[in-house]
Amino acid sequence: MAHKTRKRLSKTELKRDPVNDFLLKSMTYLKEHLTLIASVLGGLLIVILIVQAFSGSSKRQGDEAAAGLYLAGQLYQLGMSSFQSGMYDQAMGQLQTARNVAQNNYRAYPGRDAGRWSMLLQAKIGIVFGQEDEVVEQLQEFLATRPGDEFEAIGNLYLASALENRGGGADVSLSRELYGELLASEEPGSQIAWEAENGLTRLDLAAGDYASARRHLEAALAVFPDTTEFVQYQFSMLSIAGY
Repeated sequence: MAHKTRKRLSKTELKRDPVNDFLLKSMTYLKEHLTLIASVLGGLLIVILIVQAFSGSSKRQGDEAAAGLYLAGQLYQLGMSSFQSGMYDQAMGQLQTARNVAQNNYRAYPGRDAGRWSMLLQAKIGIVFGQEDEVVEQLQEFLATRPGDEFEAIGNLYLASALENRGGGADVSLSRELYGELLASEEPGSQIAWEAENGLTRLDLAAGDYASARRHLEAALAVFPDTTEFVQYQFSMLSIAGY
């Protein structure tokens, strides 16, 4: 029977990862204007329709792709706000809508950076929903297109996470391999390195390799100090095991 190491990303992981960091940097004003979101979304839809009325130029396609990513990102941030407020059903609906918009944007503009960011955003939301089979297939197809170093690094990170969640011997082995490759290729203090260290911590805990789990956990905390309940639980497991 396949062994699942976890079902969902933690609250900390939802808030801190490369895609979320990209979205936050481009839309930080949203937290100060939540009451205007409904009107903004309506305005964005109008903008998209207007943009689509122009000629089929490269600039038009770039504008459409950017508008689609922006809309998906706003919906994602709205879903995150609902999630953090404890409105889980509402959050799931908002995140699903964000995923649909992002997925359609990538399908329409797979060669644009905005389309590629949309692909990664919808993959992240798919992991939140526990749809690992679909996410694994989509990410493998995406990575086969050679989207570029930054997109490949984040894509491999999400692929490792989806494989980890899906479980099973082959999945866990490939997940561990991907996390290790990311640690070897990324800057030690980067978000991706932090995610990879945490991934290896979880895999080692599940495998009973407590000494290695503690090394990876301490390495992750050296990058980003974390005092969430999940980290405290990990340390408790290690203490019980004598590590």
